[in-house]
Amino acid sequence: MKKLFALLLVVFLFGGSTMAFAWWDQLETTDENITIGVGEGVTISVNLDEQTQGSLVPNGVVMKTNDITEVEVKYTVNLDSSDINEALNFDVSVINKEIGGSDTYKSLVDIDVVSDSTIQNESVDVTLTVTLNMPSNQTEYDAIVNQNITFDVQFNATQQD
Repeated sequence: MKKLFALLLVVFLFGGSTMAFAWWDQLETTDENITIGVGEGVTISVNLDEQTQGSLVPNGVVMKTNDITEVEVKYTVNLDSSDINEALNFDVSVINKEIGGSDTYKSLVDIDVVSDSTIQNESVDVTLTVTLNMPSNQTEYDAIVNQNITFDVQFNATQQD
């Protein structure tokens, strides 16, 4: 009986810590619909503090409750004209990255953009995955920890040459 109790206790403790880590490391996601015109881009300002319910931390740090290692921001982009007969160049760019209202440590914010390079009559899904690179020293870490991350996303559709 003692062996069974000990085995159940080990399974419970191991399973509980695994589930807790998975919960802490959850991916936060937010979605938006965007409509752009041909040659008329749209710029969206993103404030991650308003989009997440946890603190974004670099991969590899000891995680605390509500810490997350990445945030996904998703957009569905449509053209405002359905009578376009040719595919257009579609570009998504990220500008004006800041942490805590400053661009001093903007290089620590990594934003991976995944989208199609052309757009026509169908919508295009765009996914931005935001992570933090590991700071090189404690001073940099202290400057970015629990700070607000903001950036602008530009969506453009232009005619192909």
